[in-house]
Amino acid sequence: MMALIANHLWQSTLVAGVAGLFTLAFRRHHAQVRHGIWLAASLKFLVPFALLVGAGSQMGWRPARATAPTPIAQVMEVVSVPFAAPTAPGNREGGVARSASSESAMASALIAVWLAGASVVLLVWFVRWRRVAALVKAGDQVVGGPVCDSLRRLERRMGGARPLPLVVSRSPFEPGVFGIVRPVLLWPDGIETRLSGQQVDAIIAHEIVHVRRRDNLVAALHMLVQAACWFHPLVWWIGSRLVDERERACDEAVVSMGSDPQTYAESILRTCQWYVEAPLVCVAGVTGSDLKRRVEQIMTAEGRAALTAWTRSLLALAALAGVAVPIAVGVFTPRLRAQTPERVQSAAFDVTSVKPNKSGAGRVSMLPAANGGWSATNVTLGMLIRIAFQLQDNQIAGGPKWLFDDRFDVLGSGNAPGAAPSMLFPKLQTLLADRFKLVTHTETRELPMFSLVRIGQDKLGPNLKPSTATDCPVAPPPGAGNPRPIPQPMSPAQMQVCGVMLGPGRISSGHVTIDQIANNLSRIAGSMVVDKTGLQGFYEFTLEYAPDPSLAGRSDLPGRPPGLEPPASDGPSLFAALAEQLGLKLESTKGPVSVLVIDRAEQPEAN
Repeated sequence: MMALIANHLWQSTLVAGVAGLFTLAFRRHHAQVRHGIWLAASLKFLVPFALLVGAGSQMGWRPARATAPTPIAQVMEVVSVPFAAPTAPGNREGGVARSASSESAMASALIAVWLAGASVVLLVWFVRWRRVAALVKAGDQVVGGPVCDSLRRLERRMGGARPLPLVVSRSPFEPGVFGIVRPVLLWPDGIETRLSGQQVDAIIAHEIVHVRRRDNLVAALHMLVQAACWFHPLVWWIGSRLVDERERACDEAVVSMGSDPQTYAESILRTCQWYVEAPLVCVAGVTGSDLKRRVEQIMTAEGRAALTAWTRSLLALAALAGVAVPIAVGVFTPRLRAQTPERVQSAAFDVTSVKPNKSGAGRVSMLPAANGGWSATNVTLGMLIRIAFQLQDNQIAGGPKWLFDDRFDVLGSGNAPGAAPSMLFPKLQTLLADRFKLVTHTETRELPMFSLVRIGQDKLGPNLKPSTATDCPVAPPPGAGNPRPIPQPMSPAQMQVCGVMLGPGRISSGHVTIDQIANNLSRIAGSMVVDKTGLQGFYEFTLEYAPDPSLAGRSDLPGRPPGLEPPASDGPSLFAALAEQLGLKLESTKGPVSVLVIDRAEQPEAN
């Protein structure tokens, strides 16, 4: 959430900077052009680009996924033991919990500060609004007299939609328009005796222009922006720009109607001499903005160049791009989530079963079944996501507290004899969306990682050899009439001929690629491991090491089967074992990593 808010703020700040450049480019044009540009920059603070991207992502068209899922080793048996208590330094579970708790506390504190600031801003404006509303209520509505006659005459001349009520007040405030839906002209009693008839007409015309432009509504919208982003100084500066340009726009309109510039400028100065400005920016008056600069512009008719066809097209294109680009991003970059059966009818198990596993056992099994089926015992939602989306633990962010804690038994019945092995992943994604209500999106983050490289180019380690296995069914049986046996689980002391055996302080296989070895090392090393060895083909290997609590991944199991002794703590470290036994090493690096962020996940209904 905090990242989304930060993204919105910097994007809005960038848009405000671009708006500033546009106003400089149009500094010699009508003030209403610059006012519109600043208004667009203000409203951007209320409309995150994420909303437009989301709107685009809901549109019907979806591009095909750019890459197919990468193959992984089928995990036939996973056994682990506890490493360290959650409170031990370096323990990932404890570190994640403490980090999440700290982030939650900080987010709560920031929200509290924001609410306090926004409440103060709104309270101040509410008090001022009630003050002006009380003056309007206490004033006398006038339906005749010289001022009212002048108001009606100018309304007919300017094409008014409905008469503007005139309320005479004994307040010290300048003439101004109060109200948004049903505005009224608040007129200080006796001001017409201090001004000439032409000056009175000029001031009334100025207020009518405010009503025609709906300046009070615009000011109220920006007041909402200021309340929401009270901590951002640029928002307050944009507010001053809006007031300045709206007053200049009204000045230009009054002068263009035929008012003498000198008479009009004198009416503004005389009003400032005897009356004070209204306390709210959404009460459009006559004396706002820099008076000296305004008088100079009125007398010199500065800043009134007309828009050409090219400049109109430029403004229209900029406005269109501000809306269309984020929507297009949403259309062409669909939100990553587990596939639903409605989207991919064929990528789904025939029947699924998900049941809680409360056994407390340390054994996990994930096995293929006939006709493209699949079964898993004692797995977490985090494990399922890791398999379904071909990720490592540190590529999964967010999610509920029980993501790597609660255990389930999952079964998916196959309905496609001879199905390709790669179809397992979209089927699992469908299951996650259907049973766990999983919704996700991807982000690219700079994360620590390891490169798996060779120590020497002439030979490999003694425990890493080319594979001699020839019959490793990584796919389901091709047909019921000619079934091939599915590999059965093995004890942790044996080498898994097909697939990978992961145990406490031991990992082995009789038929895997180096890339698959790197993939399985990732959860042991605690960070992503990328194959940089350049070795091709299949290998058999056995790696024995002393587990390091500081490298424990979130997928490590909390218990061990009865009778299984814990791993020796005096053996070689993972890094030393890789060098001595496989002739490989891990080199620390950093790089951009695609991270799957979990937006929503729910406990499944057992069946």
